[in-house]
Amino acid sequence: MILFIDTHDELITIALKTKDNLYIKTQESEYSHSIYTMPMIAAVFDENKLDIKDLEKIIVVNGPGSFTGIRIGLSSAKTIAYALNIKINTISSLMAYLISSDIKKDKMAIIEDNKGYYIAATDKDNNIILDEQYVTENNYNYTVVEHKLDIKKIINYLKDAESENPHFIKANYIKKIEVEK
Repeated sequence: MILFIDTHDELITIALKTKDNLYIKTQESEYSHSIYTMPMIAAVFDENKLDIKDLEKIIVVNGPGSFTGIRIGLSSAKTIAYALNIKINTISSLMAYLISSDIKKDKMAIIEDNKGYYIAATDKDNNIILDEQYVTENNYNYTVVEHKLDIKKIINYLKDAESENPHFIKANYIKKIEVEK
């Protein structure tokens, strides 16, 4: 089984992929990720009568996005991966949007904040053509993808990815926070 955790935005998405099924739970959260994330993870197992001990891998979105939301998702994923000694992989929210898109040409994912844009672009085969970066002006002319996730596509994209050590997983802050400047 594979557990998918996304807390980078107001919509929390928890999914569990078994051999035959994909179970998805979502919850709108206005700065209350800490209230919902772990209970949602427990519920997806309980409601489907599955045992967390059968988990083989975790995929977690590591940002960019809500600072606190990302921290909660990463902490949850790292704790479970470490406790169960299972594989973990991260994916950025930008790459998750790009992979989820059905657009079959060069495309761009954009997350806007109050001072600029987080951007990344891939070709039709999801090969990176523009690394993730923070810009104050978007002067690129790529087709922009929707902010939607296709969990099956994301899991398939990462199925052969080398696992990461939970201790070394970090949040994906493209723009440096004030303290780091």
